[in-house]
Amino acid sequence: MDKKIIQKIGIIGDGLTGKLVAIALFRLGYPIEIVGKKGSKRSASAASISISNDSFNFLKELKIYKLEKISNPINTIKLYENNKNYLDPDSMFFNKTKKTPLSYIVLKDQLNKALEQNIKILKIKKVYENKSYALNINTVANDTKSKNINWDYQEDAFTFIIKHEKVLNNCSRQFFLQDGPLAFLPISSNETSLVWSLAKNSEVRKLISVKSNLEKFLNSSFQMYKDIKINSKIENFPLRFNFLTSNIKPRKIIIGDISHRIHPIAGQGWNMTVRDIKHLYDLYKSKKKYGYDYGELSLLEQYETKVKYNNLIFASSIDLVRRLFKFNNKEISNLRKKGFRQLDKFPEIKSEIIKFADRGLSF
Repeated sequence: MDKKIIQKIGIIGDGLTGKLVAIALFRLGYPIEIVGKKGSKRSASAASISISNDSFNFLKELKIYKLEKISNPINTIKLYENNKNYLDPDSMFFNKTKKTPLSYIVLKDQLNKALEQNIKILKIKKVYENKSYALNINTVANDTKSKNINWDYQEDAFTFIIKHEKVLNNCSRQFFLQDGPLAFLPISSNETSLVWSLAKNSEVRKLISVKSNLEKFLNSSFQMYKDIKINSKIENFPLRFNFLTSNIKPRKIIIGDISHRIHPIAGQGWNMTVRDIKHLYDLYKSKKKYGYDYGELSLLEQYETKVKYNNLIFASSIDLVRRLFKFNNKEISNLRKKGFRQLDKFPEIKSEIIKFADRGLSF
């Protein structure tokens, strides 16, 4: 190996993905440095993250600081097709046999603080200059020159937090409304995160632009919560599908949103990233005793073989779900409603859907 190459793994980017992959590989005993951007400050965010039960267990294995304290378990997911009556869901998902949560909701800022605390506890070094590492794991930019499969959904996701009277708040709800899917993601007994995906030309954007009007709409339309008040700024970001055709090149791996970005309709974006990190963790754990060069191409190829096609199929499945719910005429809406209602007659199918959402594909 070139003597100029440092016998360490460099994690490019100190966001959620960079911190988590650094912690995972450091736990295995690999020498790690995080390459951050000097002087950069992140503004506070109201965004929340859905973590599947399988991903949550991996984070527990990594001993993420106060993970259970900051995470709200979701025991039930209810779906509503053009229906705001919270007492009459068109379909409902929960674990009948295992009696474990389907997922957990955590605020992005709280998870970032927990990961940062782990970085400090483990004394993982942060630097502000990229070096010639034995392996570069890039979480912020595509430096492999791989082609992208991408398209624009012509939508924005609006996300904010509401405060309301205390309830037993462990049920996530997805309302497929005519104007776009609206998700209620509980984060505590009296706080819930909302994500509403709206087309660029949607008239509902005018409603969102005036906080008092939005509060009035929420209180009159969704009565499972009482005395709703918006308790954060309203953030929005454009929605795109993006998939890298290759995540590796010699001594380089791309991980995170830059390798696969999907629609938030199923709350699976972060889980795809966690699963990728878990695959990398398992691979490097199994090979550590053999003394591999950290950046050996054969190792990286094993990683890409494991994740590439599984991720493409999974991402395409989420894209298909969004397309199925994009058509909002009455006839198609009625067909979707009938489909939801029929699901209750096929518990085996619902069980497979739960497994798919929890673990992704496993072949």
